[in-house]
Amino acid sequence: MSSFDFALKDLYRKRQSNYPFLIIIILIVAFTEFFIYFTSSIGLNIFIQPSFLNTYYFSGGISLTYKQFNNLIQILLISLTVGIVVAVSTTLIISKKKDIAIMKSLGTLPRKLYSFYLLEVYILFFIGFLLGLILGLIVFGIFALIMFFFNFPILIQIDFFYTPFIFFSCIIGIFFVSGYAIRKIGKQKIIQTFSKDIPYNYNAGKNLKYIPKWLTSIGFNIKIAVVNTIRKKGEFQRYLILFSIIGILIFTLGLGTIVLNISSREWINKSQSENIVIIGHEDVVYNYSLMYRMFSDPTLLIDETNINFTESQYFFNLSDINTLNSVEEIEEIDERIISFYDVKELTGTHITEDGSYITVGKHREGNIPIIGVNPKNIIQNFEIEGRFFTEEDAFFNMTIGDGLAHNFFEFPLVQGLELTGLGKTFRIAGVIIDSFYSGWGGYISINESRKTLNLVNDEVNLIMLKLSPGAYQGINETLENVTNTIGENFTYLRLDQVFRENLTFVSFLSIYPILLIIVISTIAILSLYNYQKSAIMEKAQDFLIMRAIGSKTRSLKKILFMESIFVLFPSLLLSLGIGMMISSLFLFEQVYLPPLYVPFIFFLFLCFLFMIFNFLSLFPIIKKINKFSIKDFSMY
Repeated sequence: MSSFDFALKDLYRKRQSNYPFLIIIILIVAFTEFFIYFTSSIGLNIFIQPSFLNTYYFSGGISLTYKQFNNLIQILLISLTVGIVVAVSTTLIISKKKDIAIMKSLGTLPRKLYSFYLLEVYILFFIGFLLGLILGLIVFGIFALIMFFFNFPILIQIDFFYTPFIFFSCIIGIFFVSGYAIRKIGKQKIIQTFSKDIPYNYNAGKNLKYIPKWLTSIGFNIKIAVVNTIRKKGEFQRYLILFSIIGILIFTLGLGTIVLNISSREWINKSQSENIVIIGHEDVVYNYSLMYRMFSDPTLLIDETNINFTESQYFFNLSDINTLNSVEEIEEIDERIISFYDVKELTGTHITEDGSYITVGKHREGNIPIIGVNPKNIIQNFEIEGRFFTEEDAFFNMTIGDGLAHNFFEFPLVQGLELTGLGKTFRIAGVIIDSFYSGWGGYISINESRKTLNLVNDEVNLIMLKLSPGAYQGINETLENVTNTIGENFTYLRLDQVFRENLTFVSFLSIYPILLIIVISTIAILSLYNYQKSAIMEKAQDFLIMRAIGSKTRSLKKILFMESIFVLFPSLLLSLGIGMMISSLFLFEQVYLPPLYVPFIFFLFLCFLFMIFNFLSLFPIIKKINKFSIKDFSMY
């Protein structure tokens, strides 16, 4: 009989115990494929509506952070897929130990055993991977049709990287890990091979090591659960690895979502803040507010064709607003000059990690808004890399937004920007996370701005006011009088509505990873249930013996529940630590970490969730145990 014939017949002969393993592989591969195609075709774009108008939309530091997070999740999900497949394959091999022992006693060579059972594992994997791939594509196709029905067409991109990578990684993992298990079994003596996860020389009468005595003294059922866990440490280790991988993925998704949501909201708050009022010509005020709204609205694009901020009727003198200096409700006054400029990227010298020098910059050209500000009076407290220019060095330094930095420059902090046609160049002192113009703006000294526009007095075309909380309604009349004093068609506008819209948009970004958490948890629970169910037949002998000596169904349920708890808590604790490190080390450097109690609350929530699942999963398992008979004992 050829190895292939043997593998097929053995798969069919043990089909009842092989089905759960096959279902696990199908489910995890199907979900992974769906996620790969979902990410490449939609991803965050389901909450970020595409637009050919606003080319600057969601292209700054926040976008980069979420893309990094998404890539991290893809890596972890692939690791989960490979880990589950390898764990399932190794468990399948362990379940064949008694068959291997019988074949060895009949004279089968270890090399032949290796080819028999490794090929059987590969056949099961190939079938599961193929069915999972087809199922994942069908589910995504149905999802694409539903999205098309809701007027959200999806461009399906065939994946030629992640799917082959998962496939070959599983093949390699099975060869080395599951193959090692077969080789180890093949080298054992026949009498040793008859024991499965329980070591052949295990002595139940020995005192337990590394286990607190109080744990085994709580009750008889807990003591039995402890003993079962220790004597089947191989099974315990596989469960521990499996739960840990799943826990790390869920923890990273959950903590990463919390970290990114807190950080994004903080960045927007620092960029815009609340209780802000702007004063200027109605055209300037209207377009300026829309340039903030561009961050969350892809249908908006304000450029030099919409408004020329440098027209004379838009400017007014600072002396026109002197009365505002005595208003107690106004905390800060920020004078500004905004205008569009033709700009060009300047080259710079970047020092690489090995100490060599390279010239960076591709002389890109564009037209962007640049705001002249007084760095001493600027209201915003931006999240910044580098530093904000000062009045002393403002004649050759400027600060730019994150969208401009990440898309217009290679290494912005060693490069510069030229105001084309004006003969003025600036070195870039800092990069800020800015919601204004989706981060594609720049900031220079207001005095330098006046020089470029040939303004000789204290002219400005915009004033920003920082009000005390709740003060807006009380100074409406004052603001109205000031704008009337400046001139006709001048007005004021509160920016809080735009601020709230941008915060709401950031909150929507968190829906995507939350959906992934729900789906991953569901798939993980289904996979783990089938994984647990697959081992029930292996425990038939233990259950029959316990029932024969008078154990009640309630006791069996308690023992199974505690065995799972002994795996759950260590794996979730390990996942908590690794998930916290991943969230703090591998995300964007400037993220804000939540209070320390937040991950522990999340840990307790997951423990509670998995305990409920553990309890509910016992009902169908106990139902199956009650159907065991002496036939099951004779089979195993």
